[in-house]
Amino acid sequence: MTVSKMAQKCHFAENELISQLRFENLVAEISSNFIGKKLEHIDNAIEHSLKKMADFADADRSYLILLSLEPGENDTVYQWHTNDRDNRKIYNYPGRDFPWWMEKMASPEIVHIPDTSKLPPSANKEKIVLQEEGIESVLSIPLQSGGKMIGFLGFDTIGRKKQWPHNYVKLMRVIGDIFIDSIERKKAEQSILKHRERLARAQEISHVGSWEVDLRTKKHFWSDEMYHLMGYSPGEINIGRDHYYDRMHPEDRETFTSCTELALSIPGYKFDIKTRFIKKNGSICILHSLGEVTWDSEGRQMLFQGTTQDITEISLAQEDLQRKNRNLVILQSTAMIAASSMEMKDFLRDILKEINSYVGCSAGSVYLFNSAEHRFDLCSSTGFRDKIIEKLDCLKEDDPLFKMVPDTKNTWITGKVDEIEGCLKWIIDSESIGKLVYIPIMAREDLVGVILLLPDQDTIISKSDLNILGNVGRQIGITVENIRLINETRKAYEELKSLDRMKDEFVANITHELKTPLISIKGYSEVIYEGLLGELEDKQKQCMKIIVSNSERLERLIESLLNMNSLYFEKYHVLSPIYLKDVLDNAITSLSMRSEEKGISIIKACPGDMHLVYGNCEFLKYLFVYILDNAIKFSSKDSKVTITVTESEKEVHISVTDHGIGIPGSCMDRIFDRFYQVDGSATRIYGGNGLGLYLAKNIVELHCGAIEVESEEGVGTTVHISLPLFNPDIHETE
Repeated sequence: MTVSKMAQKCHFAENELISQLRFENLVAEISSNFIGKKLEHIDNAIEHSLKKMADFADADRSYLILLSLEPGENDTVYQWHTNDRDNRKIYNYPGRDFPWWMEKMASPEIVHIPDTSKLPPSANKEKIVLQEEGIESVLSIPLQSGGKMIGFLGFDTIGRKKQWPHNYVKLMRVIGDIFIDSIERKKAEQSILKHRERLARAQEISHVGSWEVDLRTKKHFWSDEMYHLMGYSPGEINIGRDHYYDRMHPEDRETFTSCTELALSIPGYKFDIKTRFIKKNGSICILHSLGEVTWDSEGRQMLFQGTTQDITEISLAQEDLQRKNRNLVILQSTAMIAASSMEMKDFLRDILKEINSYVGCSAGSVYLFNSAEHRFDLCSSTGFRDKIIEKLDCLKEDDPLFKMVPDTKNTWITGKVDEIEGCLKWIIDSESIGKLVYIPIMAREDLVGVILLLPDQDTIISKSDLNILGNVGRQIGITVENIRLINETRKAYEELKSLDRMKDEFVANITHELKTPLISIKGYSEVIYEGLLGELEDKQKQCMKIIVSNSERLERLIESLLNMNSLYFEKYHVLSPIYLKDVLDNAITSLSMRSEEKGISIIKACPGDMHLVYGNCEFLKYLFVYILDNAIKFSSKDSKVTITVTESEKEVHISVTDHGIGIPGSCMDRIFDRFYQVDGSATRIYGGNGLGLYLAKNIVELHCGAIEVESEEGVGTTVHISLPLFNPDIHETE
């Protein structure tokens, strides 16, 4: 594989990784918006989340539509839009008046229209309305609860077209699930408030069952409402403690008896108990009873009086709210673990621990698919003995378990573990397993692994729990793919580093080999050119001048490559006090022939009493050679290049100004990149290798200095360089 292709692969993997990490952080942030929020804060959390999602999806507007289930009630609309859009309500959102749209989302099907002008004829009504609003691209994701569509999540762009990537669309489903849980939690809280209001009203008009027991005569009294609470008509049954006790749920009888005995034995004791009661029709209600025993002056029991309320709906609503909060916690925990995990083993261990805690079981295992071996390899487990783990080391692709699971891409639970065959059968039989929970790990609609949980027979796992575990499996799949991308990126990066180092070592070796014969060529050429071996004719001297000039050019090129190699490998460089004026003179002299060819005058303005600079004499010479070479190269004939030197308390400032072609503003950000040339085409007018400013910047940074470039196209360029002055208190000398 070529370096270019490997670099492209690495770049693609990095972009994919960044996208996955951004999404995982988005899920974690949005989840945290809803955890423990009060009812009045849910709307703000939704609107804040819509803004974050719009930013992630690069949309001009995002909205959440909750469809009203009651005739005559308006749909609930939340929306966010960019500041430069009209602050208007969504009157023509894809909704009830859009038959084509609603039919697709009810299926359910995601509606993704990159270009609304290309909507089919059957969606003509939608097309007209959307184009009137200036909406050019739309993405709508249906939200479902209990198999019914309760609304949808939408994004659109105004005045521009947008193609959302396929993986973005899939990932938004996870956000949709968080919204569904949050919305249902809000409904549950509203239900609690509603029932509390009803209860207060019932108490206000005495719709509370009351009862009384005369402890002296053992006679019982129930109000009519007391009969109604238990599903009977007044007088339909003979009232008494035994009948009430018999209709009570068996698990609550012991607590009821204990509480009653305390009330009958301790004066002033407040009788307060919640029990489940089996009504006449066989349904179960939850009753809350309050009462107190009345005692006479001699300490004898007289009356046991109290009230009873049916709190079934409130209790169920509270349980539902707790379940939804629990669901949000597991989703947030999964997102946070995924966002902070870089190693596969650590991630799977932590996530399995979190899932076991959520389900309430102690044994489980995680398998990832090995495509090379066509099997699922065990990657993490908990709650098993070492001997069992050896038996669980892998699941073959054709294991009977996968044939027993109705749909391998959906969660599944079974209590019929005795029907399971394959490698799990021995473990189930030996460990007396009561249930098996199957959780698929999905990535891009592919099954990349499975999680197997083995809870106790008494552990209750609802359909809602399975749905949440399915969402967790999808999040795990995203992270597994993410970590694999990290590993691939690391491997590709290391290979690129190795190739890059080999390349630089080759450049270093070849430049050293070139420099040796060049020294002889340049030396003898200068001797002949200066007439030390005899006078030359004009044509001969002109030819020798060209040879000397190009020898110097080749020498600068080789020195540039050697300097690049030396700086890249961070070799040790000796710094000492030096006279900057001498360094500048050497740099100007080495370019004298080049400047004379173009008739360019180099004007130097330096203070007469310059202080010493702390640096490397050879490197600083090449620093100014690179800067002056560029100034000469890009200046017109018979122009001037000015060098100005000024000093401050701690540093010296050098500016090199030319009146050449200048640098376009669009190229300024890249001028210090290695091998970068403003005109890098094969037909460029000016020569060079694109290393001058790159090496200049590295040399300046080696000296703890600073370099800046000011340029205006067609006017000229000024390079500003700052270098530290020698300070014997902080600088070392040899």
